[in-house]
Amino acid sequence: MVRIYLAEIKENTEDSERQNECRGSRHERESAAAHDLLFRALEKEFPDLAGSFCLKKDERGKPYLSGHEEIYISISHSGELAACAIGDRPVGVDVEERKSRSGQLRILRKFHDAERQWLENQDPENQPEAFYDLWVRKESFLKATGDGLRLRLDSFCTVDEEIRKGADLYTAAVCRVVQNVRPETYYIVQYRIPGKNYSLAACSTEQSFENEPVWISQREEF
Repeated sequence: MVRIYLAEIKENTEDSERQNECRGSRHERESAAAHDLLFRALEKEFPDLAGSFCLKKDERGKPYLSGHEEIYISISHSGELAACAIGDRPVGVDVEERKSRSGQLRILRKFHDAERQWLENQDPENQPEAFYDLWVRKESFLKATGDGLRLRLDSFCTVDEEIRKGADLYTAAVCRVVQNVRPETYYIVQYRIPGKNYSLAACSTEQSFENEPVWISQREEF
């Protein structure tokens, strides 16, 4: 079963001003918080293995646990949130803060026809949120396969027939990704984050996902 964990990324108030002036420092802080979340989640799930986890990346840049390749992981961060996924099969997770982003129309043109049509069918006031919901679905699949943006965004579709007919992304059953780029079957789940203006989705070759993410308090400030 795929398990999702979340944590808020807290700023160190003493140097937050300096960090905000330096985009690289901010990204490093968010990345460090996401890694911290992953290791805390792993220690929670596998207490007997605590201290033995070593995070590395394969030749395609996909993170894995050296020496524990039977445990599949994925991490993401955006704004004030970090997310990670842990499963028994390949998995990908993506969280995105919903904010105005230049080039949304240009990006949307690269999506699958069915995804673009689904977005166009949403109420105009809901379309900005729906765009991010679609984006995290796309990213979670790309992370689960390990291919990243090497794959064309129109080579797979993350909305199935049920969703295209009007089912809500958040209440629909686990969605099967329509694709021919990989022999395995991939599934996607969308998660709500109450009180937060973020989109969150996870994808895996597993069909079983936890119903809700688990929040973990951050060990220290970054």
